[in-house]
Amino acid sequence: MTEPGPQKDAMDLLQAFVDDYNARARPAIPLGTAGEAGGAQLRPRYSPAEGQGAVFHMVAVSRNGRAAILVQRFDGPTADTAVQAGLWASKQLGRR
Repeated sequence: MTEPGPQKDAMDLLQAFVDDYNARARPAIPLGTAGEAGGAQLRPRYSPAEGQGAVFHMVAVSRNGRAAILVQRFDGPTADTAVQAGLWASKQLGRR
């Protein structure tokens, strides 16, 4: 990876990785990212076709006093994918 400034949180690290990957690999479908401040949720994503999306959703949680990262893949129509991923993450974080 390139030599960026100090990383603020996990989202900064993910964004730096995705930027570096897109610059080096120049994929036909570039990766994008999403997340929340503090990095409790990270979402590498891409759009394989117009109106379609795929999200690899990661959520940092504490289970039985130990840190864990839960991972789930969502794909389909962009709006449905975002809703499914958000509901899953909220449940994992105890928000629903």
